[in-house]
Amino acid sequence: MKLYTFPPSPNGRKVQAVINHLGLKDIEVHVVNLGEGAQRKPEYLTVNPMGRIPALVDGDLTLWESNAIAQYLCDRQGDTGLFPRDARVRADISRWLFWEASDWQRAAAAMAFENFVKGLFGWGAPDPAKVKEGEERFHGLAKVLDAHLNGRKFIVGNGVTLADFSIASMLTYAAQGKFPVAEYKHILAWNAGLNEVPAWRSTAPQQRPAS
Repeated sequence: MKLYTFPPSPNGRKVQAVINHLGLKDIEVHVVNLGEGAQRKPEYLTVNPMGRIPALVDGDLTLWESNAIAQYLCDRQGDTGLFPRDARVRADISRWLFWEASDWQRAAAAMAFENFVKGLFGWGAPDPAKVKEGEERFHGLAKVLDAHLNGRKFIVGNGVTLADFSIASMLTYAAQGKFPVAEYKHILAWNAGLNEVPAWRSTAPQQRPAS
């Protein structure tokens, strides 16, 4: 198998965490440097026409979308705790994966881009209107997640699942992106606990201090 990824990326991080947690050794990693625009080059667009990372090639199967890749890697291993075969548990995990992709990621990415990525690549100052929009959307979603995590160590069940890796991935740059997360004590406690999971801790990028 070949994994095309960019290690600093939150979406790339979640897939790498799955690989580490499952102990997969048969994956050849190819770095697609987003900072250099490698995702837009013709040779990569033949792998992922969306021009995003990650992407996985396993024989004649090519997959993109990080959550789909994570699910496939789990299924390939059998009945794993990250994505159990139990239909009810799997549906619960999938619900949170869809929530992350459709709502949570959109809010977090807006703030990360404006407050961190633009400055990192010299793309200008943050757009206050877009930052405000991202913050408002984030607050609405964080309230839902924070309430769900009250009394829980993990999002689904009593152990780490794909739901945890997926949703936590967007908090990778919470400090640099100036996410308004400080008031959500259950999210903070859950995220701190997840940072003690070896497979997740090992994927943390070298982070620059928030400015």
